[in-house]
Amino acid sequence: MLLFGAVVARAAFEVIPSPEVAGHLVGHVLGPLQLAGAGAGVALAALGGSLHRGRIAVILPLLLAVACLVNHFGVSPAVAEIRLARIADSGSDPGLAQRFARLHFLSVSLFMVTAAGALALAVVHALAEAREVSGAGDPHP
Repeated sequence: MLLFGAVVARAAFEVIPSPEVAGHLVGHVLGPLQLAGAGAGVALAALGGSLHRGRIAVILPLLLAVACLVNHFGVSPAVAEIRLARIADSGSDPGLAQRFARLHFLSVSLFMVTAAGALALAVVHALAEAREVSGAGDPHP
């Protein structure tokens, strides 16, 4: 996820001369990544529950899955719709550009929150694993 945000998306806009084409490419890659993130969130929540790692290990991945789904089914289609409208009408109104900027910011923010949440979830599991290995916590009360 971080590789996509830090490398792939940035490289697409640097290498491809047309921002519209670069945006289209990023959108095609981002869609499956968001759906994979949602699926992984559900799977990680189930894993956290089956390992008795606590509420945070179940709730956090579910929240991250919801963020992925909101981005995929809510924000990304709206961004794509505006992008198509801007391509069709080169003299588009400034309100459209402002809406695009707000939605794009929201999409990037959801993406970054999801990445940060995934790192936090890794820490939650690492700490729980360390407690279990040291014998400080019974993994199956």
